[in-house]
Formats: sequence, structure tokens, C-alpha cells
Amino acid sequence: MPGKPPPPQLTPDRVRFCPLCGAGLERRPVGPEQRLEQVCPGCEFVYYLGQKVVAATIPAADGRVLLTRRAIHPAHGKWTFPGGYVDWGEPVEQAAIRETLEETGLSVELGSLIGVYSYAAAPVVIVVYEARVTSGSITTCHEADRVEWMATHEIPWDELAFPSTIAALQDFLGRGPARSARSPGSSANPGQRRAMRRRNAAP
Repeated sequence: MPGKPPPPQLTPDRVRFCPLCGAGLERRPVGPEQRLEQVCPGCEFVYYLGQKVVAATIPAADGRVLLTRRAIHPAHGKWTFPGGYVDWGEPVEQAAIRETLEETGLSVELGSLIGVYSYAAAPVVIVVYEARVTSGSITTCHEADRVEWMATHEIPWDELAFPSTIAALQDFLGRGPARSARSPGSSANPGQRRAMRRRNAAP
């Protein structure tokens, strides 16, 4: 819901109990560098809280890129490209393909890596690939209430969701014109494509 505040984030100072035995964690020096970490006094498990990995794609065709409008927090109502968390044991490339299908209804084939993005105090590392649509039809989901093909001049730069969204799009567009790989339905003329985009976008 738009008015609902975002849930709290898991940070090192919020971790209180051992996930293995349930004992309270303590800050102790660990390793030759004596870096303070959360350590279980019962089973000696060290709780290293690492960054979460996000896998994403920028699908492109006919000079356009595919963007989604977020229907969840954070950045509710802002635009980004398809992507989401990598599952435990899942290859990053597979996660990028899966998340794109889940959020847009489109199957894609990955191209080259656009970039890897991380920021101080942010809990995620974002890995972004070029992508080409191979099949499917645009479908919205609970995380994205609009999915649209946009020409580069239509990208809403002031309404993009995250610093990584801006950086990855700039890096992608800096390589030259958006890739000309043809997507399903790309043989339609510009007027027909605009009509298709309106039909495929959620109100």
C-alpha cells in the first residue's frame, strides 16, 4: 500500500541471537585483524552479515528499453528495470532471467554485463545485464504495477527509483543507441507500437 512505511532493514546492530542455537550474540574480536563481529558464546558461530545480491536486466529492442514502475516499498511509484534478490545457491545470471520473467511476463536472453553497483551503507550489490526478449507478453505483478517500453527520450530520469537505476541506464546508454535486437511484435509501425504499449501498461 502506498501509505505503508517500509519494513526495517537487517543491519549488524539489529542481529541479537544466534541462528543456529538461539543464544545471545556478543561483539568479539575475530581473526588476525581482531575485527569486532557478532559471535555466539554457546556454539562459537560467527554471524557475518553480508550484502544481499540483486540480479537485474535492461531489456532493449528497437531503440527502447523496458522499465517497470514499483508497486512496493522502497521507492513506491518510481521507475526501474526488472530485477530482484538472488536466491540461496542460485547463479546470478539465472536469477536475472527469473526475476525478469516474474516481474514482466517476458522471457529474456542475457547479453553482456552492464555493471555492478554498490553504495556505502546500502545492504545490496546490484548486478545488471543487457537482455533481449525472446518470448512472452507484458504482464504486471504485485511488485510492479506498470511495465512499459520507453524510447530513450521518454525515460523519466527524475522519477527513477535508485542511484543504481540511474547509473546502470547511463552506463547502458553510454555504449551507444539502445540495442536494435527485434522483440516480438517489433515489426509493427510506431503508431501500432504506441497502441500496444498502452494496452500492455496497467492503468
